[in-house]
Amino acid sequence: MVRVPQGEWPDFNDDLDAGSLAGAIEQSRAYLRKLPPDRSFRYGQDAYTAAHLLESLDRFGALYSGLGPGKALREALSESFILYSSVGKEGRGEVLFTGYYEPLLHGSCQREAPYQWPLYLKPDDLLEVRLGDFDEALAGRTLKGRVEGNRLVPYYTRRDIDRLGSLDGRGLELVWVDDPVEAFFLHVQGSGRVLLTDGRTLRVGYADANGHAYRSLGRRMLDLGLIKQEELSMQSIRDWLTANPDRMDELLDHNPSYVFFRVLEGDAVGNINVPLTPGRSVALDHRIFPKGALAWIASRRPVVDQGQVAGWTDFSRFVLVQDTGGAIRGPARCDLFFGHGPDAEAAAGRLKEPGRLWFPVLKKQVP
Repeated sequence: MVRVPQGEWPDFNDDLDAGSLAGAIEQSRAYLRKLPPDRSFRYGQDAYTAAHLLESLDRFGALYSGLGPGKALREALSESFILYSSVGKEGRGEVLFTGYYEPLLHGSCQREAPYQWPLYLKPDDLLEVRLGDFDEALAGRTLKGRVEGNRLVPYYTRRDIDRLGSLDGRGLELVWVDDPVEAFFLHVQGSGRVLLTDGRTLRVGYADANGHAYRSLGRRMLDLGLIKQEELSMQSIRDWLTANPDRMDELLDHNPSYVFFRVLEGDAVGNINVPLTPGRSVALDHRIFPKGALAWIASRRPVVDQGQVAGWTDFSRFVLVQDTGGAIRGPARCDLFFGHGPDAEAAAGRLKEPGRLWFPVLKKQVP
């Protein structure tokens, strides 16, 4: 992040209701309250404590409640807040916005036709090594793997698990689903709902991952000339794989990253373990951006009507940093949570637009 001169501040318009913003702020406050008050968060070259971010959210909430979005809010924030901007792509400030949602899958607690593809619980031999414990210069970096003999080796890949059966016979199957492509997209989304054969709905969410780097299926299909850039969406990928089942395994295995799941009680949660708010929660790279922070985004989004994209419109709003993702790396990526249902799926699957990303935070008090 870099500081933004006051003459370059945006107007802070917001296209959503105030109630959803208040709810999302309260979830970030719940996260920050659980931390040591002196926990440090980086904003570019500056650092703020968890206690300071809590106060910042409180002050912002009071101002927003009284003024609403727009120029009056900008003027009030300029008196007591500092604004940071993501440096974006190649330092130009441009951020690519994509979307994610809670997919609905169909499944069974037993392996039976047509439910043949498992979602797995976290294996007990999946280990995480914090490299900073061995070298301070590597603080914040981790490795995941398993022990083989007396060596730590990389954990099983997607191909190892789905094609070679590396987890078979260990009782790790949480539920069986009827579509391998939908299971793959659930790995990408991180959480979802499974409609079971007995009528119950099981909510599942991210428990851990195998530690392998995420590789984009869409990018692979573009490189192979299977889909055109202007046609690329989650929906077009799904349609192509369904029409070409003989290529499915090869293409899915291109992404070695693999997600393990747990049962969720209540709403979908992000990686800071608070419920996500549709339209207000975003996933960013937590190596760069502070967890739980307030942000303001501006981009373009699809207008959806009954599961179909009816057009596109510019939008801007306040959001909270409450999640991350394997594909969300660097200062030029932001993933917006859309919730669940056909409209959420249509919007999330097609959003791939440039935009900007800002972070307001309360100024430090001078002693």
